[in-house]
Amino acid sequence: MSLPAVAVITRTKDRAVLLRRAIESVLSQGVADWVHVIVNDGGDPAPVDALVAGFRDRYAGRLQVIHNPRSLGMEAASNVGLRATDSRYVVIHDDDDSWEPDFLAATVAFLDSQGDGRVAGVITHSVRIDERIAGNQVEIERRQPYNDWVRSITLFRMAGGNMFPPISFLFRRDMLERVGYYREDLPVLGDWEFNLRFLARHDIGVLPRPLALYHHRPSNTDPAYANSIFGAQDKHALYDALIRNELMRQDLDSGRLGLGTLVNLGQHLSLLELKLNALFDAARFSFRVLETVLAPLRWASRTWRRIRGR
Repeated sequence: MSLPAVAVITRTKDRAVLLRRAIESVLSQGVADWVHVIVNDGGDPAPVDALVAGFRDRYAGRLQVIHNPRSLGMEAASNVGLRATDSRYVVIHDDDDSWEPDFLAATVAFLDSQGDGRVAGVITHSVRIDERIAGNQVEIERRQPYNDWVRSITLFRMAGGNMFPPISFLFRRDMLERVGYYREDLPVLGDWEFNLRFLARHDIGVLPRPLALYHHRPSNTDPAYANSIFGAQDKHALYDALIRNELMRQDLDSGRLGLGTLVNLGQHLSLLELKLNALFDAARFSFRVLETVLAPLRWASRTWRRIRGR
């Protein structure tokens, strides 16, 4: 029996309203050569089992549900799902994100075409969707491009900070044996740390199509529905420093420049870029204000010259 092309790994915990959308996202794909692994990481199993029961016919044997008796954390839950099945490619599809129907067809075709093996992963552009949970309903507030400026993925740029969300990233399964699985001691930023290790060995291609939908809930205060980037900002800042310091110490211990130097230099250059962009935005705004002020003065000057010329 041939391996499925893709293993789709979904981590969830007590968020049935979001999990339903994730399931529909996977089932709506235009290709069917995949297996979906849902890892219920310490949540109540009954709602998950009741929900997936309604989709059994549509899954046609392509679903596996794993209930962790207690929560192991995001990265450990990813690893549980990854080790539970086999496939040529893998992708993390969190329970709160979704895809356009062409995502798997486009990304699988891209990686299938990479004959030399140097490009071992691919991302698509993402769309950020701001939403809020109201009861059992998801209300969309706005949509906007998330990373449509990305045309290539470099290790140097990734060193400054993560360039894409997990929902947009399909990669070869054999990379897990080469670079290792997700680090289970990281409660946040595990995807960025994995991406650094990945890029240290192989390249990631870019499909400039907005096929990944990255959902945010900045206004939701319920911890069950909050994104970690909003609900755990202090933890993000702490572990960002811990990862950078850990890598820098490895450079110091080895007596050579390496990834630790790169991630710390990249961080400072990224901060400089943000400040320069803010200055340019302020300058553009000032020019627009100046133009608004000068426009009536120019009109008055032209009018006065015409009057005097009569």
